[in-house]
Amino acid sequence: MTVTVLAVVSALSPPHMLLFGMVAIGTAFAAASANPRGVLAVGCYAFAAAFAVSTWQGMLGTPDQILRLLLVAGIIPISWVIAANLRLLLRAAAEAASERGMLAAIVEQSTDAIIMLDLDGTVLKWNAGAERLYGYRAVEMVGERFTRMVPAERLPHYERSLAELNAGEHVIQDEARRIRRDGTEFLVSVAAAPIRDESGEVIASATTERDITAKKRREAEERQALERTVQAARMESLGQLAGGVAHDFNNLLAIILNYADFLTEEVTADGRRDLDRIRDAADRARSLTSQLLLFAKQEPTQVENVDLNEVVVSSSELLSRSIGTNIRLVCRTHDQPLPVRANRGRLDQILLNLVINARDAMPDGGMIVVGTDQTPDGGARLSVTDTGCGMTAEVRDRLFEPFFTTKPADQGTGLGLATVYGIVEDAGGRIGVESSPGAGTTFTIELPRADGRALEAAGTSAAGPSPGHGEHVVVLEDEDFVRDAVVRILRENGFRTTVLHEQDPIAAVLDDADLLIADIALRHSSGPEVAARLRRHHPGLRVLFMSGYSERDLRYRYHLDDSARIMPKPFTAVELLAAVGDTLASTAGRRG
Repeated sequence: MTVTVLAVVSALSPPHMLLFGMVAIGTAFAAASANPRGVLAVGCYAFAAAFAVSTWQGMLGTPDQILRLLLVAGIIPISWVIAANLRLLLRAAAEAASERGMLAAIVEQSTDAIIMLDLDGTVLKWNAGAERLYGYRAVEMVGERFTRMVPAERLPHYERSLAELNAGEHVIQDEARRIRRDGTEFLVSVAAAPIRDESGEVIASATTERDITAKKRREAEERQALERTVQAARMESLGQLAGGVAHDFNNLLAIILNYADFLTEEVTADGRRDLDRIRDAADRARSLTSQLLLFAKQEPTQVENVDLNEVVVSSSELLSRSIGTNIRLVCRTHDQPLPVRANRGRLDQILLNLVINARDAMPDGGMIVVGTDQTPDGGARLSVTDTGCGMTAEVRDRLFEPFFTTKPADQGTGLGLATVYGIVEDAGGRIGVESSPGAGTTFTIELPRADGRALEAAGTSAAGPSPGHGEHVVVLEDEDFVRDAVVRILRENGFRTTVLHEQDPIAAVLDDADLLIADIALRHSSGPEVAARLRRHHPGLRVLFMSGYSERDLRYRYHLDDSARIMPKPFTAVELLAAVGDTLASTAGRRG
Protein backbone atom coordinates (compact mmCIF):
# COMPACT_ATOMS: atom_id res chain seq x y z
CA MET A 1 0.00 0.00 0.00
CA THR A 2 2.81 2.42 0.86
CA VAL A 3 4.60 1.73 -2.43
CA THR A 4 1.35 2.20 -4.41
CA VAL A 5 0.65 5.56 -2.81
CA LEU A 6 4.23 6.69 -3.41
CA ALA A 7 3.98 5.56 -7.04
CA VAL A 8 0.76 7.53 -7.60
CA VAL A 9 2.30 10.63 -6.04
CA SER A 10 5.36 10.23 -8.27
CA ALA A 11 3.18 9.78 -11.38
CA LEU A 12 1.21 12.94 -10.68
CA SER A 13 4.35 14.99 -10.02
CA PRO A 14 6.33 16.68 -12.80
CA PRO A 15 9.09 14.40 -14.13
CA HIS A 16 11.85 16.76 -13.07
CA MET A 17 10.85 16.58 -9.38
CA LEU A 18 12.77 14.21 -7.05
CA LEU A 19 9.60 12.69 -5.62
CA PHE A 20 10.26 9.57 -7.67
CA GLY A 21 12.79 8.45 -5.06
CA MET A 22 9.95 7.99 -2.67
CA VAL A 23 9.03 4.75 -4.48
CA ALA A 24 12.40 3.26 -3.51
CA ILE A 25 11.85 4.23 0.13
CA GLY A 26 8.93 1.77 0.34
CA THR A 27 11.35 -1.17 0.07
CA ALA A 28 13.46 0.29 2.86
CA PHE A 29 10.36 0.64 4.99
CA ALA A 30 9.55 -3.03 4.38
CA ALA A 31 12.93 -4.01 5.89
CA ALA A 32 11.59 -2.97 9.29
CA SER A 33 9.18 -5.92 9.15
CA ALA A 34 12.16 -8.31 9.51
CA ASN A 35 10.60 -10.42 6.74
CA PRO A 36 13.14 -10.99 3.94
CA ARG A 37 10.57 -12.56 1.64
CA GLY A 38 8.24 -9.63 2.17
CA VAL A 39 11.08 -7.23 1.36
CA LEU A 40 11.70 -9.04 -1.96
CA ALA A 41 8.01 -8.90 -2.81
CA VAL A 42 7.78 -5.19 -1.98
CA GLY A 43 11.01 -4.50 -3.86
CA CYS A 44 9.78 -6.25 -7.02
CA TYR A 45 6.49 -4.39 -6.78
CA ALA A 46 8.34 -1.07 -6.31
CA PHE A 47 10.55 -1.84 -9.35
CA ALA A 48 7.45 -2.56 -11.49
CA ALA A 49 5.75 0.59 -10.24
CA ALA A 50 8.88 2.66 -10.97
CA PHE A 51 9.04 1.26 -14.50
CA ALA A 52 5.36 1.96 -15.12
CA VAL A 53 5.48 5.50 -13.75
CA SER A 54 8.64 6.45 -15.63
CA THR A 55 7.23 5.00 -18.86
CA TRP A 56 3.94 6.87 -18.36
CA GLN A 57 5.97 10.05 -17.92
CA GLY A 58 7.64 9.47 -21.30
CA MET A 59 11.06 8.31 -20.04
CA LEU A 60 11.05 4.92 -21.65
CA GLY A 61 14.59 4.04 -22.60
CA THR A 62 16.06 7.27 -21.38
CA PRO A 63 19.03 7.50 -18.98
CA ASP A 64 16.74 8.98 -16.33
CA GLN A 65 14.53 5.91 -16.37
CA ILE A 66 17.53 3.61 -16.19
CA LEU A 67 19.03 5.49 -13.22
CA ARG A 68 15.73 5.42 -11.38
CA LEU A 69 15.27 1.70 -11.96
CA LEU A 70 18.86 1.01 -10.84
CA LEU A 71 18.19 2.96 -7.64
CA VAL A 72 15.10 0.92 -6.88
CA ALA A 73 16.88 -2.34 -7.74
CA GLY A 74 19.89 -1.46 -5.57
CA ILE A 75 17.75 -0.80 -2.54
CA ILE A 76 16.09 -4.24 -2.76
CA PRO A 77 19.14 -6.39 -1.69
CA ILE A 78 20.20 -3.88 0.91
CA SER A 79 16.74 -3.96 2.44
CA TRP A 80 16.70 -7.77 2.23
CA VAL A 81 19.98 -8.00 4.16
CA ILE A 82 18.70 -5.58 6.79
CA ALA A 83 15.45 -7.55 7.16
CA ALA A 84 17.33 -10.86 7.45
CA ASN A 85 19.69 -9.51 10.13
CA LEU A 86 16.82 -7.93 11.98
CA ARG A 87 14.97 -11.21 11.87
CA LEU A 88 17.96 -12.99 13.41
CA LEU A 89 18.26 -10.35 16.11
CA LEU A 90 14.60 -10.53 16.98
CA ARG A 91 14.71 -14.33 17.11
CA ALA A 92 17.79 -14.24 19.36
CA ALA A 93 16.12 -11.69 21.60
CA ALA A 94 12.99 -13.84 21.82
CA GLU A 95 15.03 -16.94 22.66
CA ALA A 96 16.98 -15.03 25.27
CA ALA A 97 13.77 -13.72 26.78
CA SER A 98 12.33 -17.25 26.79
CA GLU A 99 15.44 -18.61 28.50
CA ARG A 100 15.37 -15.82 31.04
CA GLY A 101 11.74 -16.57 31.72
CA MET A 102 12.44 -20.27 32.06
CA LEU A 103 15.39 -19.64 34.35
CA ALA A 104 13.28 -17.27 36.41
CA ALA A 105 10.58 -19.94 36.70
CA ILE A 106 13.15 -22.57 37.67
CA VAL A 107 14.63 -20.27 40.28
CA GLU A 108 11.21 -19.41 41.64
CA GLN A 109 9.96 -23.02 41.74
CA SER A 110 13.19 -24.51 43.14
CA THR A 111 12.89 -26.16 46.54
CA ASP A 112 16.35 -24.80 47.34
CA ALA A 113 16.88 -21.26 48.52
CA ILE A 114 18.41 -19.19 45.69
CA ILE A 115 19.60 -15.79 46.87
CA MET A 116 21.38 -12.98 45.07
CA LEU A 117 23.50 -10.60 47.12
CA ASP A 118 25.36 -7.45 46.21
CA LEU A 119 28.97 -6.87 47.22
CA ASP A 120 27.93 -5.70 50.70
CA GLY A 121 25.78 -8.76 51.36
CA THR A 122 22.46 -7.00 50.75
CA VAL A 123 19.72 -9.22 49.35
CA LEU A 124 18.83 -8.47 45.71
CA LYS A 125 16.85 -11.59 44.90
CA TRP A 126 14.95 -13.93 47.24
CA ASN A 127 13.10 -16.84 45.64
CA ALA A 128 10.13 -18.87 46.91
CA GLY A 129 12.49 -21.60 48.15
CA ALA A 130 14.18 -19.04 50.39
CA GLU A 131 10.78 -17.94 51.64
CA ARG A 132 9.91 -21.50 52.62
CA LEU A 133 13.33 -22.20 54.11
CA TYR A 134 13.69 -19.07 56.23
CA GLY A 135 10.08 -17.98 56.74
CA TYR A 136 10.65 -14.44 55.36
CA ARG A 137 8.85 -13.17 52.24
CA ALA A 138 10.81 -11.61 49.39
CA VAL A 139 9.38 -8.14 50.08
CA GLU A 140 10.71 -8.40 53.63
CA MET A 141 14.23 -9.45 52.66
CA VAL A 142 15.10 -7.59 49.45
CA GLY A 143 17.24 -4.65 50.52
CA GLU A 144 18.10 -6.25 53.90
CA ARG A 145 21.48 -7.60 54.99
CA PHE A 146 21.76 -11.40 54.89
CA THR A 147 23.71 -11.40 58.16
CA ARG A 148 20.43 -11.63 60.07
CA MET A 149 20.25 -15.28 58.95
CA VAL A 150 23.71 -16.13 60.31
CA PRO A 151 24.36 -17.02 63.99
CA ALA A 152 26.50 -14.43 65.73
CA GLU A 153 29.42 -16.81 66.30
CA ARG A 154 29.47 -17.67 62.57
CA LEU A 155 29.56 -14.07 61.31
CA PRO A 156 33.38 -13.94 60.90
CA HIS A 157 33.24 -17.07 58.75
CA TYR A 158 30.41 -15.58 56.68
CA GLU A 159 32.33 -12.35 56.11
CA ARG A 160 35.35 -14.32 54.88
CA SER A 161 33.15 -16.22 52.44
CA LEU A 162 31.63 -12.95 51.15
CA ALA A 163 35.11 -11.52 50.64
CA GLU A 164 36.11 -14.61 48.65
CA LEU A 165 33.05 -14.18 46.41
CA ASN A 166 33.83 -10.50 45.84
CA ALA A 167 37.32 -11.57 44.84
CA GLY A 168 35.85 -13.80 42.14
CA GLU A 169 36.20 -17.14 43.91
CA HIS A 170 33.55 -19.85 44.25
CA VAL A 171 32.49 -20.89 47.75
CA ILE A 172 31.33 -24.42 48.63
CA GLN A 173 30.31 -25.36 52.17
CA ASP A 174 29.06 -28.84 53.05
CA GLU A 175 27.54 -27.61 56.28
CA ALA A 176 26.64 -24.16 57.55
CA ARG A 177 24.32 -23.02 60.34
CA ARG A 178 21.46 -20.61 59.68
CA ILE A 179 18.61 -19.06 61.69
CA ARG A 180 14.92 -19.20 60.70
CA ARG A 181 12.40 -16.49 61.37
CA ASP A 182 11.20 -18.30 64.51
CA GLY A 183 14.75 -18.32 65.89
CA THR A 184 15.45 -22.02 65.39
CA GLU A 185 18.81 -23.01 63.97
CA PHE A 186 19.22 -25.50 61.13
CA LEU A 187 21.90 -26.78 58.77
CA VAL A 188 22.31 -25.98 55.07
CA SER A 189 24.76 -26.82 52.32
CA VAL A 190 26.00 -23.76 50.44
CA ALA A 191 27.14 -23.30 46.82
CA ALA A 192 27.92 -19.66 45.90
CA ALA A 193 29.37 -18.11 42.75
CA PRO A 194 30.28 -14.53 41.73
CA ILE A 195 28.23 -12.66 39.09
CA ARG A 196 30.22 -10.55 36.59
CA ASP A 197 29.24 -7.78 34.20
CA GLU A 198 30.28 -7.49 30.52
CA SER A 199 33.71 -6.26 31.50
CA GLY A 200 34.29 -9.23 33.85
CA GLU A 201 34.02 -7.25 37.05
CA VAL A 202 32.23 -8.91 39.97
CA ILE A 203 29.01 -7.03 40.69
CA ALA A 204 27.05 -9.53 42.82
CA SER A 205 26.91 -13.16 43.94
CA ALA A 206 24.37 -15.96 43.64
CA THR A 207 23.97 -18.49 46.45
CA THR A 208 22.10 -21.78 46.51
CA GLU A 209 21.31 -23.20 49.96
CA ARG A 210 19.73 -26.58 50.71
CA ASP A 211 18.32 -27.70 54.05
CA ILE A 212 20.34 -30.75 55.18
CA THR A 213 19.07 -30.95 58.76
CA ALA A 214 17.03 -34.11 58.14
CA LYS A 215 19.86 -35.65 56.13
CA LYS A 216 22.37 -34.98 58.90
CA ARG A 217 19.94 -36.41 61.45
CA ARG A 218 19.56 -39.58 59.40
CA GLU A 219 23.31 -39.88 59.01
CA ALA A 220 23.76 -39.42 62.75
CA GLU A 221 21.12 -42.06 63.47
CA GLU A 222 22.75 -44.48 61.03
CA ARG A 223 26.14 -43.78 62.56
CA GLN A 224 24.76 -44.34 66.06
CA ALA A 225 23.04 -47.55 64.93
CA LEU A 226 26.34 -48.80 63.50
CA GLU A 227 28.17 -47.84 66.67
CA ARG A 228 25.53 -49.62 68.75
CA THR A 229 25.82 -52.73 66.61
CA VAL A 230 29.59 -52.73 66.94
CA GLN A 231 29.38 -52.09 70.66
CA ALA A 232 26.73 -54.79 71.13
CA ALA A 233 28.94 -57.27 69.26
CA ARG A 234 31.90 -56.27 71.40
CA MET A 235 29.83 -56.63 74.57
CA GLU A 236 28.64 -60.06 73.44
CA SER A 237 32.21 -61.17 72.81
CA LEU A 238 33.27 -59.84 76.20
CA GLY A 239 30.30 -61.61 77.75
CA GLN A 240 31.33 -64.94 76.25
CA LEU A 241 34.87 -64.37 77.45
CA ALA A 242 33.63 -63.43 80.92
CA GLY A 243 31.50 -66.58 81.09
CA GLY A 244 34.45 -68.79 80.22
CA VAL A 245 36.73 -67.04 82.69
CA ALA A 246 34.09 -67.32 85.41
CA HIS A 247 33.77 -71.08 84.86
CA ASP A 248 37.51 -71.74 85.15
CA PHE A 249 37.77 -69.32 88.06
CA ASN A 250 34.90 -71.05 89.88
CA ASN A 251 36.71 -74.39 89.69
CA LEU A 252 39.77 -72.82 91.30
CA LEU A 253 37.64 -71.14 93.97
CA ALA A 254 35.97 -74.45 94.82
CA ILE A 255 39.41 -75.90 95.48
CA ILE A 256 40.55 -72.89 97.55
CA LEU A 257 37.39 -72.71 99.68
CA ASN A 258 37.14 -76.41 100.47
CA TYR A 259 40.82 -77.09 101.10
CA ALA A 260 40.91 -74.05 103.37
CA ASP A 261 38.08 -75.70 105.33
CA PHE A 262 40.02 -78.97 105.46
CA LEU A 263 42.98 -77.19 107.05
CA THR A 264 40.92 -75.41 109.68
CA GLU A 265 41.10 -78.25 112.19
CA GLU A 266 44.76 -78.96 111.51
CA VAL A 267 46.35 -75.58 112.23
CA THR A 268 46.88 -73.32 115.20
CA ALA A 269 44.69 -70.35 116.11
CA ASP A 270 46.99 -68.05 114.17
CA GLY A 271 46.78 -70.39 111.21
CA ARG A 272 42.99 -70.39 111.40
CA ARG A 273 43.01 -66.59 111.23
CA ASP A 274 45.10 -66.82 108.09
CA LEU A 275 42.69 -69.36 106.66
CA ASP A 276 39.80 -67.03 107.46
CA ARG A 277 41.50 -64.35 105.39
CA ILE A 278 41.90 -66.84 102.56
CA ARG A 279 38.21 -67.73 102.78
CA ASP A 280 37.22 -64.03 102.84
CA ALA A 281 39.29 -63.37 99.72
CA ALA A 282 37.76 -66.41 98.02
CA ASP A 283 34.26 -65.23 98.94
CA ARG A 284 35.00 -61.83 97.39
CA ALA A 285 36.32 -63.58 94.29
CA ARG A 286 33.16 -65.68 94.27
CA SER A 287 31.10 -62.49 94.24
CA LEU A 288 33.25 -61.21 91.40
CA THR A 289 32.57 -64.28 89.26
CA SER A 290 28.87 -63.81 89.93
CA GLN A 291 29.15 -60.27 88.60
CA LEU A 292 31.02 -61.55 85.56
CA LEU A 293 28.18 -63.95 84.84
CA LEU A 294 25.68 -61.15 85.34
CA PHE A 295 27.62 -59.01 82.87
CA ALA A 296 27.67 -61.95 80.46
CA LYS A 297 23.87 -62.22 80.83
CA GLN A 298 24.36 -65.76 82.08
CA GLU A 299 23.33 -65.20 85.68
CA PRO A 300 19.80 -66.46 86.34
CA THR A 301 17.42 -64.08 88.06
CA GLN A 302 16.41 -65.59 91.39
CA VAL A 303 13.60 -63.60 92.97
CA GLU A 304 12.65 -63.51 96.60
CA ASN A 305 10.55 -61.42 98.92
CA VAL A 306 12.63 -58.42 100.01
CA ASP A 307 11.79 -55.48 102.26
CA LEU A 308 12.49 -52.32 100.26
CA ASN A 309 13.22 -50.43 103.47
CA GLU A 310 15.92 -52.94 104.39
CA VAL A 311 17.51 -52.60 100.93
CA VAL A 312 17.87 -48.83 101.39
CA VAL A 313 19.14 -49.03 104.95
CA SER A 314 21.68 -51.78 104.31
CA SER A 315 23.01 -50.02 101.19
CA SER A 316 23.39 -46.59 102.78
CA GLU A 317 26.99 -47.10 103.90
CA LEU A 318 28.12 -48.33 100.47
CA LEU A 319 26.24 -45.48 98.77
CA SER A 320 27.83 -42.89 101.06
CA ARG A 321 31.30 -44.11 100.13
CA SER A 322 30.39 -44.00 96.43
CA ILE A 323 29.27 -40.36 96.24
CA GLY A 324 32.17 -38.52 97.88
CA THR A 325 32.46 -36.11 100.79
CA ASN A 326 30.93 -33.06 99.09
CA ILE A 327 27.53 -34.72 98.66
CA ARG A 328 25.16 -35.43 101.53
CA LEU A 329 23.08 -38.64 101.42
CA VAL A 330 19.73 -38.72 103.25
CA CYS A 331 17.69 -41.94 103.56
CA ARG A 332 13.99 -41.67 104.48
CA THR A 333 12.21 -45.01 104.77
CA HIS A 334 8.54 -45.82 105.30
CA ASP A 335 7.49 -46.67 108.87
CA GLN A 336 6.04 -50.04 107.78
CA PRO A 337 7.73 -52.92 105.88
CA LEU A 338 7.44 -52.72 102.11
CA PRO A 339 7.91 -56.30 100.83
CA VAL A 340 8.43 -56.69 97.08
CA ARG A 341 9.06 -59.75 94.92
CA ALA A 342 12.41 -59.14 93.23
CA ASN A 343 16.04 -60.14 93.02
CA ARG A 344 17.92 -58.55 95.93
CA GLY A 345 21.12 -58.04 93.94
CA ARG A 346 19.20 -56.33 91.16
CA LEU A 347 17.55 -53.96 93.65
CA ASP A 348 20.99 -53.04 94.98
CA GLN A 349 22.10 -52.44 91.40
CA ILE A 350 19.13 -50.16 90.73
CA LEU A 351 19.84 -48.11 93.83
CA LEU A 352 23.56 -47.84 93.12
CA ASN A 353 23.02 -46.81 89.47
CA LEU A 354 20.53 -44.09 90.38
CA VAL A 355 22.70 -42.69 93.17
CA ILE A 356 25.82 -42.69 90.97
CA ASN A 357 23.81 -40.93 88.26
CA ALA A 358 22.71 -38.32 90.79
CA ARG A 359 26.31 -37.88 91.97
CA ASP A 360 27.52 -37.20 88.43
CA ALA A 361 24.85 -34.48 88.08
CA MET A 362 26.37 -32.60 91.05
CA PRO A 363 30.10 -32.05 90.38
CA ASP A 364 30.12 -29.16 92.85
CA GLY A 365 28.31 -31.06 95.59
CA GLY A 366 24.72 -31.17 96.81
CA MET A 367 22.25 -33.55 98.42
CA ILE A 368 20.74 -36.89 97.43
CA VAL A 369 17.53 -38.08 99.11
CA VAL A 370 16.65 -41.77 98.89
CA GLY A 371 13.16 -42.54 100.13
CA THR A 372 10.59 -45.32 100.28
CA ASP A 373 6.84 -44.99 100.55
CA GLN A 374 3.61 -46.81 99.88
CA THR A 375 1.65 -46.11 96.71
CA PRO A 376 -2.12 -45.44 96.81
CA ASP A 377 -2.78 -48.95 95.45
CA GLY A 378 -0.70 -50.59 98.18
CA GLY A 379 2.52 -51.02 96.19
CA ALA A 380 6.01 -49.95 97.14
CA ARG A 381 7.71 -46.79 95.91
CA LEU A 382 11.43 -46.03 95.77
CA SER A 383 12.54 -42.46 94.96
CA VAL A 384 15.96 -40.91 94.40
CA THR A 385 16.12 -37.09 94.33
CA ASP A 386 19.15 -34.89 93.70
CA THR A 387 19.80 -31.16 93.69
CA GLY A 388 21.90 -31.31 90.54
CA CYS A 389 21.80 -29.57 87.18
CA GLY A 390 18.66 -31.34 85.93
CA MET A 391 18.01 -32.13 82.30
CA THR A 392 16.10 -30.87 79.29
CA ALA A 393 12.92 -32.45 77.95
CA GLU A 394 14.85 -33.85 74.97
CA VAL A 395 17.33 -35.64 77.24
CA ARG A 396 14.54 -36.83 79.55
CA ASP A 397 12.65 -38.39 76.63
CA ARG A 398 15.69 -40.48 75.62
CA LEU A 399 16.99 -41.18 79.11
CA PHE A 400 16.29 -44.93 79.14
CA GLU A 401 17.46 -45.64 75.60
CA PRO A 402 20.34 -48.13 75.50
CA PHE A 403 23.70 -46.47 74.80
CA PHE A 404 22.28 -42.94 75.24
CA THR A 405 24.45 -40.86 77.53
CA THR A 406 25.29 -37.21 78.08
CA LYS A 407 28.60 -38.10 79.69
CA PRO A 408 31.94 -38.16 77.86
CA ALA A 409 32.71 -41.39 76.04
CA ASP A 410 35.27 -42.44 78.66
CA GLN A 411 32.90 -41.86 81.59
CA GLY A 412 29.67 -43.56 80.59
CA THR A 413 28.42 -46.45 78.47
CA GLY A 414 24.78 -45.40 78.30
CA LEU A 415 23.71 -48.75 79.79
CA GLY A 416 23.19 -47.81 83.44
CA LEU A 417 19.68 -46.34 83.26
CA ALA A 418 18.71 -48.73 80.47
CA THR A 419 19.61 -51.59 82.83
CA VAL A 420 17.55 -49.99 85.60
CA TYR A 421 14.58 -49.71 83.25
CA GLY A 422 14.89 -53.36 82.21
CA ILE A 423 15.15 -54.60 85.80
CA VAL A 424 12.09 -52.59 86.87
CA GLU A 425 10.06 -53.81 83.90
CA ASP A 426 11.13 -57.40 84.58
CA ALA A 427 9.91 -57.05 88.17
CA GLY A 428 6.49 -55.86 86.96
CA GLY A 429 7.04 -52.27 88.05
CA ARG A 430 7.37 -48.90 86.35
CA ILE A 431 9.84 -46.06 86.49
CA GLY A 432 9.34 -42.34 85.97
CA VAL A 433 11.49 -39.23 86.06
CA GLU A 434 10.81 -35.57 86.77
CA SER A 435 13.45 -32.99 85.91
CA SER A 436 14.08 -29.59 84.41
CA PRO A 437 17.29 -27.62 83.84
CA GLY A 438 18.65 -26.24 87.10
CA ALA A 439 15.92 -27.83 89.25
CA GLY A 440 17.38 -31.26 90.00
CA THR A 441 15.99 -34.69 89.14
CA THR A 442 13.71 -37.21 90.82
CA PHE A 443 13.53 -40.86 89.76
CA THR A 444 10.48 -42.76 91.01
CA ILE A 445 10.16 -46.56 90.89
CA GLU A 446 6.92 -48.32 91.80
CA LEU A 447 6.90 -52.08 92.41
CA PRO A 448 4.00 -54.41 93.22
CA ARG A 449 3.77 -55.36 96.85
CA ALA A 450 4.57 -58.96 97.83
CA ASP A 451 2.80 -61.08 100.43
CA GLY A 452 4.25 -60.19 103.82
CA ARG A 453 3.80 -63.73 105.16
CA ALA A 454 5.92 -65.08 102.34
CA LEU A 455 8.59 -62.59 103.38
CA GLU A 456 8.66 -63.97 106.89
CA ALA A 457 8.68 -67.54 105.64
CA ALA A 458 11.51 -66.78 103.27
CA GLY A 459 13.53 -65.43 106.15
CA THR A 460 13.06 -68.47 108.41
CA SER A 461 13.00 -71.46 106.05
CA ALA A 462 16.74 -72.03 105.79
CA ALA A 463 17.75 -75.42 107.19
CA GLY A 464 21.21 -76.79 107.80
CA PRO A 465 22.62 -79.80 105.97
CA SER A 466 22.20 -83.26 107.43
CA PRO A 467 24.98 -85.90 107.41
CA GLY A 468 24.73 -89.06 105.38
CA HIS A 469 23.81 -92.55 106.58
CA GLY A 470 25.88 -94.70 104.29
CA GLU A 471 24.24 -93.61 101.01
CA HIS A 472 26.29 -94.51 97.96
CA VAL A 473 27.31 -91.42 95.92
CA VAL A 474 29.12 -91.69 92.57
CA VAL A 475 31.29 -88.65 91.69
CA LEU A 476 32.06 -87.70 88.05
CA GLU A 477 34.43 -84.68 87.85
CA ASP A 478 37.35 -84.14 85.44
CA GLU A 479 39.12 -81.57 87.67
CA ASP A 480 41.17 -83.72 90.05
CA PHE A 481 41.36 -81.34 92.99
CA VAL A 482 37.65 -80.51 92.84
CA ARG A 483 36.79 -84.24 92.64
CA ASP A 484 39.04 -85.05 95.59
CA ALA A 485 37.44 -82.27 97.65
CA VAL A 486 33.92 -83.54 96.90
CA VAL A 487 34.85 -87.12 97.76
CA ARG A 488 36.54 -86.08 101.02
CA ILE A 489 33.56 -83.95 102.13
CA LEU A 490 31.12 -86.77 101.46
CA ARG A 491 33.20 -89.46 103.16
CA GLU A 492 33.77 -87.31 106.23
CA ASN A 493 30.02 -86.79 106.52
CA GLY A 494 28.79 -90.38 106.38
CA PHE A 495 28.49 -91.13 102.64
CA ARG A 496 30.06 -93.93 100.62
CA THR A 497 31.69 -92.70 97.42
CA THR A 498 32.85 -94.08 94.09
CA VAL A 499 34.89 -92.09 91.58
CA LEU A 500 33.72 -92.45 87.97
CA HIS A 501 35.52 -91.21 84.88
CA GLU A 502 33.57 -90.19 81.79
CA GLN A 503 35.05 -92.98 79.64
CA ASP A 504 34.57 -95.71 82.23
CA PRO A 505 32.30 -98.62 81.24
CA ILE A 506 29.08 -99.20 83.15
CA ALA A 507 30.16 -100.92 86.35
CA ALA A 508 28.20 -103.38 88.43
CA VAL A 509 29.15 -101.41 91.50
CA LEU A 510 26.65 -98.76 90.42
CA ASP A 511 23.77 -101.13 91.05
CA ASP A 512 23.39 -99.84 94.62
CA ALA A 513 24.21 -96.18 93.79
CA ASP A 514 21.83 -93.66 95.35
CA LEU A 515 23.16 -90.50 93.69
CA LEU A 516 25.37 -89.38 90.82
CA ILE A 517 27.18 -86.06 91.22
CA ALA A 518 28.43 -85.03 87.76
CA ASP A 519 30.16 -81.99 86.37
CA ILE A 520 28.23 -80.81 83.31
CA ALA A 521 31.09 -79.63 81.08
CA LEU A 522 33.54 -82.53 80.75
CA ARG A 523 36.58 -82.79 78.52
CA HIS A 524 35.22 -85.37 76.07
CA SER A 525 31.48 -85.42 76.69
CA SER A 526 29.03 -83.91 79.17
CA GLY A 527 27.52 -84.82 82.52
CA PRO A 528 23.96 -85.04 81.11
CA GLU A 529 25.19 -87.42 78.38
CA VAL A 530 26.90 -89.72 80.89
CA ALA A 531 23.88 -89.54 83.23
CA ALA A 532 21.54 -90.56 80.40
CA ARG A 533 23.78 -93.52 79.58
CA LEU A 534 23.85 -94.65 83.22
CA ARG A 535 20.10 -94.29 83.66
CA ARG A 536 19.44 -96.69 80.84
CA HIS A 537 20.83 -99.38 83.17
CA HIS A 538 19.83 -97.70 86.47
CA PRO A 539 16.49 -95.92 85.92
CA GLY A 540 16.14 -94.93 89.58
CA LEU A 541 19.48 -93.11 89.76
CA ARG A 542 19.21 -89.60 91.16
CA VAL A 543 21.50 -86.96 89.62
CA LEU A 544 23.00 -83.72 90.96
CA PHE A 545 24.84 -81.67 88.37
CA MET A 546 27.50 -79.06 89.19
CA SER A 547 29.16 -76.41 87.03
CA GLY A 548 30.89 -73.06 87.05
CA TYR A 549 28.84 -71.84 84.07
CA SER A 550 25.51 -70.11 84.46
CA GLU A 551 22.49 -72.26 85.15
CA ARG A 552 20.32 -70.63 82.51
CA ASP A 553 22.93 -71.14 79.81
CA LEU A 554 23.47 -74.76 80.83
CA ARG A 555 19.78 -75.60 80.78
CA TYR A 556 19.46 -74.14 77.30
CA ARG A 557 22.62 -75.76 75.90
CA TYR A 558 22.03 -79.27 77.33
CA HIS A 559 18.20 -79.24 77.19
CA LEU A 560 17.80 -79.66 80.94
CA ASP A 561 14.32 -79.08 82.33
CA ASP A 562 13.48 -77.50 85.67
CA SER A 563 13.56 -80.86 87.45
CA ALA A 564 17.31 -81.18 86.87
CA ARG A 565 19.23 -80.02 89.94
CA ILE A 566 22.33 -77.89 89.29
CA MET A 567 24.75 -76.89 92.07
CA PRO A 568 26.81 -73.81 91.13
CA LYS A 569 30.57 -73.70 91.63
CA PRO A 570 32.29 -72.71 93.79
CA PHE A 571 30.55 -74.35 96.73
CA THR A 572 31.40 -74.95 100.36
CA ALA A 573 31.01 -78.19 102.25
CA VAL A 574 27.77 -76.91 103.79
CA GLU A 575 26.34 -76.04 100.38
CA LEU A 576 27.40 -79.39 98.89
CA LEU A 577 25.85 -81.40 101.72
CA ALA A 578 22.63 -79.37 101.55
CA ALA A 579 22.34 -79.98 97.81
CA VAL A 580 23.04 -83.70 98.24
CA GLY A 581 20.42 -83.95 100.97
CA ASP A 582 17.79 -82.15 98.87
CA THR A 583 18.48 -84.35 95.86
CA LEU A 584 18.32 -87.59 97.86
CA ALA A 585 15.03 -86.42 99.36
CA SER A 586 13.50 -85.94 95.90
CA THR A 587 11.33 -88.56 94.18
CA ALA A 588 13.35 -91.53 92.96
CA GLY A 589 13.76 -91.85 89.26
CA ARG A 590 13.18 -88.20 88.41
CA ARG A 591 15.07 -87.27 85.27
CA GLY A 592 17.82 -84.58 85.51
